[in-house]
Amino acid sequence: MKPYQGILAFIGYLVLQIIVSARISMDYCEVISGIIALIAFGWLLHKKKMLPMSSRDLKGSRLLFCLGIGFGLALVSKTAIVLGVLSGAPIPERFLPDGFLWIPTVVVLIPIVEELLFRGILFGSFCRSFSYKAAIVLSAILFAMVHYMVSWPSAFVIGVLLAWLYWRTDNLAVAMVIHCTINLGTFLSMPLYALLTTHRTIGVAVCLLVVLVGIWITDLSTKMFLQKHDADNV
Repeated sequence: MKPYQGILAFIGYLVLQIIVSARISMDYCEVISGIIALIAFGWLLHKKKMLPMSSRDLKGSRLLFCLGIGFGLALVSKTAIVLGVLSGAPIPERFLPDGFLWIPTVVVLIPIVEELLFRGILFGSFCRSFSYKAAIVLSAILFAMVHYMVSWPSAFVIGVLLAWLYWRTDNLAVAMVIHCTINLGTFLSMPLYALLTTHRTIGVAVCLLVVLVGIWITDLSTKMFLQKHDADNV
């Protein structure tokens, strides 16, 4: 697959979301567009023989390390809260989302679709024409562009690490599990917003501590996962 084909898939996904929200349903846009994209991207990667997925890295301690990476990155993503407060933006109230489809959509469907697109299609197609380092950066930039409301710095870091892990393991399932865990960590934002609402200074300090702990957990879990992965694949 050529890079321009990957870019076309990326643009097509954005256009699909716009069409679904405008013509079909705003409330179920993510569900409908996600299912359509899942089928389309899965079929495209399978046809191009670019869908390396295996359960070999998702057994025993390696699965726990993957979950650790995802949890650590979920904490790192709370950088968005700190940046929002420091910018002077009002602190919004956060509640559990309504709708029984929220968890399966945001925690499972969307992460899988995004891994098929950003790591499978975009990173995979960029690797055909550029070095893997350039492919990692380019795919991470596009990943951050569609997550700007979450905070593009942390989204870019997450995009880089997921692409690098995919390159190291050649297993898209690893990136999917980590991404699902990150999205599950959305729930971690709510107590932080509640703390910021009542004690702004303490809340910022706690958020910074959470980010630092996230960096440590991510680094440790990544090293342990790759050590186990490399040892089991010698």
